[in-house]
Amino acid sequence: MLLAAIIGFVFPAQLATVSQFVPYLLGIVMLGMGLTIDPKDFKIIFQAPRAVIIGVILQYTIMPITAFAIAKIFNLPPEIAIGVILVGCCPGGTSSNVMSYLANANVALSVAITSVST
Repeated sequence: MLLAAIIGFVFPAQLATVSQFVPYLLGIVMLGMGLTIDPKDFKIIFQAPRAVIIGVILQYTIMPITAFAIAKIFNLPPEIAIGVILVGCCPGGTSSNVMSYLANANVALSVAITSVST
């Protein structure tokens, strides 16, 4: 992923045409994440929604506070600081589900938190 980011940074014009495929690629990623989840996983989560509630609360408290702290600690320019704080306030979306999958974490919980928070 780092290599793809570097290539996109170095050659933005050449990769601009790829942007039209992003919604389809995100759909494929979301389908792939969905295929890794067993329906019983959701049953467990809905029977005990405490983890989802805690996840949503932390997502809207810890993440913005952390983003604000990062902006202050690194003394970022106002324009960059606002961007960092805005990203910290946004739910993870598809990326959190993919990162949960790659970390062998609870993908069903990540999907449930994403569904509730977005």
